[in-house]
Amino acid sequence: MKKFSALLITLIVATALKAQTATPMAQYAGNQLIYNPGFAGAHDLFSANISYRTLWVGIPNSPTLISFNMHAPFVGLRNSLGFIYQRETVGPQFINIVNMTYAHKIPLGESSFLSLGVQGGLLNAVTDWDMVDEIRHEWDIALGQGRMVTNRFDMNLGAYFQAPNFYLGLAVRHLTAPSFDEVRSFETNEVFASQIRRQFFFMGGYNFMLNLDWDLRPRVLMRYKHGMPLTVSAGLDVVYANRFTFGTNFMTGQNAVSLMAAAEVIEGLRIGYAFCINFGSLQSFQRGSHEIFISFFLPVWNRVNDPQIRQHFR
Repeated sequence: MKKFSALLITLIVATALKAQTATPMAQYAGNQLIYNPGFAGAHDLFSANISYRTLWVGIPNSPTLISFNMHAPFVGLRNSLGFIYQRETVGPQFINIVNMTYAHKIPLGESSFLSLGVQGGLLNAVTDWDMVDEIRHEWDIALGQGRMVTNRFDMNLGAYFQAPNFYLGLAVRHLTAPSFDEVRSFETNEVFASQIRRQFFFMGGYNFMLNLDWDLRPRVLMRYKHGMPLTVSAGLDVVYANRFTFGTNFMTGQNAVSLMAAAEVIEGLRIGYAFCINFGSLQSFQRGSHEIFISFFLPVWNRVNDPQIRQHFR
């Protein structure tokens, strides 16, 4: 059993080296800054968000994601600044990302704009191979030793368009394609390194105002990375009085269906929870995934009280 657990963790890590960073979250509509720097200040609010996602509960050392970000517009609401801290763990691997964000809005009418954003900062990768029980096979190419720490510069670009009833976004992450975790082959003495490849994101959503209180909001988030299949996260939210949200979401990359609920418990403070039912090869080994978030937002100007601002997808 011990060897099986070690092998399972190793397989998960091997997958994570190709697919992790910016793990799609079920409740991403109001927290798009972790994917798209153009989203900074889009809602004319000071916004602070913290979220936590744990996958495949029941499997030791399963992936987790912690994200904290805040952003706000300034100087006539045309410019915005933001900050992001993100930590992903998969088995013995920890990836920490710290980014600063700048975005500039270009008005395209009374209620529409295009926002262009850039992020830059530090990617810190830590792999502690001592966490993994060593299992040596003839087909083993390499196995890291001890604790490996790498720091790299990282950069993201994004564009975000918002109209009265819908939004669209495009972004590319990890422009520098940072590499880390160099390991040496026992057979050939050749050095191998992991690399985070560039990731391309498309996001969009529409707001159907059913009546004065009820909104229906379909949304989609797609991610593409060279050498990996396109992943799609598609969801539908039902919103009452712009305060209470109930929804569902399907993620192809994680083969999971999520059930979600969120509420503005007091003015400016929202909390939300999602339970993800996972399918696929790991279904019998785990008990689903969980995701929670807490958001605080503060109006920067009185336009946020305009009833027509419900397209903000908070």
